Amino acid sequence: MPARPTPIPEPDRQEGMPLRPERLALRERRLGTPQMYKKVFESGRALRSAPLTLRFAHVVPDRTRVGFIIRKKIGNAPLRNAIRRMLRACFVEALPKLPEGTWVIFDVPDKAAGCRREELRAQAMTLLAAIGKAA
Repeated sequence: MPARPTPIPEPDRQEGMPLRPERLALRERRLGTPQMYKKVFESGRALRSAPLTLRFAHVVPDRTRVGFIIRKKIGNAPLRNAIRRMLRACFVEALPKLPEGTWVIFDVPDKAAGCRREELRAQAMTLLAAIGKAA
């Protein structure tokens, strides 16, 4: 059996130390279960702007949360993770403007693989601003 490589520590985390508060806050704002996604799809609305679809639902007694649907056809894992990080940054930037209790899902279709990140970011920010107006 080959030796296991030693894990590389995260730059913001030391051995035995908890996550930074802002990282912990983002972790608590994830849509964590399939039932949460299902609730948004069944009772929420969808806003579309090529190439993104943003689905959202207002869940009153809960905090604002975010989820991502990024298909493997878009590209390899580093590309999908880069898109996810960029969309998460857009969500964090728009968070103060969103009504509390809004669950948001970014649905990224296969066509997004051909788009530049600036275009995706601009579309994401436009859709997130529209949620604040639709509430």
